Amino acid sequence: MDVTVATAALPLQFGLIDPGFLGLLNVIVAVVVGYFTYQDAKSRRTDSPKLWAGAMALASLLLNLVGFLVAFAVYYFVVIRD
Repeated sequence: MDVTVATAALPLQFGLIDPGFLGLLNVIVAVVVGYFTYQDAKSRRTDSPKLWAGAMALASLLLNLVGFLVAFAVYYFVVIRD
């Protein structure tokens, strides 16, 4: 087993970090991402700022960093890059 993987899992194994806290943190990040995306899309007067906010929040919530980066790249090329 890789040493970095073993040391990264230690706080969860010994109960130092509650897994529920990490889930709550993921939900908070998704809400913040959705809010700022909505504000940006609304200020740029896009057709559907709620759709963009929901898609970005959902990507952030379900797919974490990789999904968020893919969704942000799509948002950047479709909306921001004008």
